[in-house]
Amino acid sequence: MITPPSSTTRRFAVARAVLFLLVAAACTVACGKGTPGPATAPAESGEARRARVFLTSRAGDAMRETEVISLVVPTARPAGASAGVTVYSDRERQVFHGVGGSLTQASAAALGKLSPEKRAEVLAAYFGPDGAGYALSRVHVGSSDFSEYSYNYAPDDDPSLAGFSIEEDRQNGLLALINDAQAVPGASFRIVASPWTAPPWMKDNGKYYEPGRGGRLLEAHYDTFARYFVAYLQAYREAGVDIWALTPVNEPMGNGGNWESMEMSPEEQRDFIRVLGPRLKEAGLDTPILIFDQNRAEMPDYTRVIFGDDIASPFAYGTAVHWYNSTFRVYEDVLDAQHDLYPDKVIIHTEGTIDSVSAEASCNQQCLKPPCGCEELYAWWQDDAWYWEKEATDWGWDWANNREVDHPKYAPAFRYARDLVVGMGHWLAGWIDWNIVLDKRGGPNHV
Repeated sequence: MITPPSSTTRRFAVARAVLFLLVAAACTVACGKGTPGPATAPAESGEARRARVFLTSRAGDAMRETEVISLVVPTARPAGASAGVTVYSDRERQVFHGVGGSLTQASAAALGKLSPEKRAEVLAAYFGPDGAGYALSRVHVGSSDFSEYSYNYAPDDDPSLAGFSIEEDRQNGLLALINDAQAVPGASFRIVASPWTAPPWMKDNGKYYEPGRGGRLLEAHYDTFARYFVAYLQAYREAGVDIWALTPVNEPMGNGGNWESMEMSPEEQRDFIRVLGPRLKEAGLDTPILIFDQNRAEMPDYTRVIFGDDIASPFAYGTAVHWYNSTFRVYEDVLDAQHDLYPDKVIIHTEGTIDSVSAEASCNQQCLKPPCGCEELYAWWQDDAWYWEKEATDWGWDWANNREVDHPKYAPAFRYARDLVVGMGHWLAGWIDWNIVLDKRGGPNHV
């Protein structure tokens, strides 16, 4: 396994730096029963439907509506038309659950420094119908690398979980951030929840993480951790937050012990789901489980073991994936192969972000606490121009052996657009960005 570095410079790319072509009710991606949003019944031949087109550009356009175009079921292209969209209503693709961004404790801390009016403006820009209209989000269960400190909901060594409490999320602002996003007028989004680790006392090393490894969940605590999930889902529901789906653990292949993590092999995850699924059902919770939750290239190692198991597979709704194998590759072949093997299992992208590869990034890696003398290098945060230039990559640039091949510098705007458009064409059923907002140092975080 290749060991990555600190996540300090992992950055969030501003959503408006992405070009979205939204074809509402078209069947390029989603046109099956249960399709969220404004999709309608297939049109009869020659009957026109309409789609709104939004443009984001380097010139400064930010989701500017440019036109409304007609969609027609196969007919000749209108005379003089420079382009056409053909809708094949008889070809059903995947249901697409939407695009979104993650609500983290780091985002809560950063937004907490704004006035209430500015904070509301930012959240409306993401989740409001007149903004990006995010339909998905992701939250961490307990702390993550983008928390200000390490914490969990059951700190005492007590398998009964008598002291379980989500009070930390009330105190650190995460729960308030989620509630505020839900309160944006017109907002409607689903949440995927992922733990970065079980409480340390449930693990073989008794730690959140240590150099080289995160530690493994003890088999004796499979049921304890399953009940921990149940307690979390119930507590969040009581706090006004319904969790739509969950993953057993973020990045089960590990991160080299650089922050909260817990390794879980395909066989271990299969065995844990055999316990977790029945516990959820017993509690009356129908929360879908998304397996894996790491990079696309390694997805088959987990799907083969878990989806091939008669006990675990029925509890698995699909697979969660990330994009850190490569700056530009979408892994269409892997996505297509997985869909061909398991057509009833969804694939949802649950995390992706970019880094600043620059003198500022190098400066920050040497000095994590201000003042560092790096501040004069922050000028690129003043506008969106950087997102259209080839001065970014993903975190693999710092550690991957094949970085020149798979991790070249790549304009962030094009990377996001490429991954969204190509991924949707190859069975991605949802796409979630990492932190919705960070401070100019890429935090706050404790890593």
